[in-house]
Amino acid sequence: MRMVFTVDVEDWFCSPQLSLSDWEGYELRLEKPIHQILDLLDERDSTGTFFVLGWIAEKRPDLIKEIHRRGHEIASHGYSHRLVYHQSPKEFKQDIRMSKDILEQLIGSRVYGYRAPCFSMTDWGLEMLIEEGFSFDSSIIPNTLNNLYSKFNLASSVNHAFKIKNDLWEIPLPIKRFGGVNIPWGGGGYFRIYPYRFFNLGAKGIIENGGNFVFYIHPYDLDNEQPQIFNTSWANGFRRYYGLRDTYLKIKSLLSDFKCTSISKYYPRIGG
Repeated sequence: MRMVFTVDVEDWFCSPQLSLSDWEGYELRLEKPIHQILDLLDERDSTGTFFVLGWIAEKRPDLIKEIHRRGHEIASHGYSHRLVYHQSPKEFKQDIRMSKDILEQLIGSRVYGYRAPCFSMTDWGLEMLIEEGFSFDSSIIPNTLNNLYSKFNLASSVNHAFKIKNDLWEIPLPIKRFGGVNIPWGGGGYFRIYPYRFFNLGAKGIIENGGNFVFYIHPYDLDNEQPQIFNTSWANGFRRYYGLRDTYLKIKSLLSDFKCTSISKYYPRIGG
């Protein structure tokens, strides 16, 4: 079975709870988990799409070049990790343009894709992506109860790529439906919290029913020694920190059980 493998390249402190100016005071810890992910992908002859923060690319340009050199797709995660709906259209346009320019200069080729911080896409944000020359977005987890996520009514297009606006493709994150509620099933904290066999069965069910499965992970999902500095609710803390020590082996199992590839290789007509 095939699935799309994606990584949101941000560090443990790249949170909407902290301003960009605060980030300078924190230790960058993402290089070790990024290399762990790259090595696991190499072992299975697999590729992925890495959605990179522009700020991270400026701080670790050699790491981004290495990801690209090792055969993976580079896409944009914006520059500053501000939620889309907390920016004005002008601010958002500047943010995505800056990130796209930084990444394209680093890798020497065009960047086609974008993912919004915390999946916070808006309708006007999609318009900005078109204006800035993006071909696809992967920012929508359809119709979930998480207040951070975009609120698009996409029930008819769940778990399938589709044109969301003009020629802009949307690559939504997968969901499973239980009791009339859409439950996120793509990765991140959900991947850490769900037992692997349970996650695996859900992913296989989506694929067997004709859906496209898009997996995502963050470097900090593999970092069991990261500082825990955020004042957050018990539920958010549980989702952020539970299961960190098991993520590496879970990813290893995932790559053994599924043939993983990048967005542009899975959908060659989308990535230019």
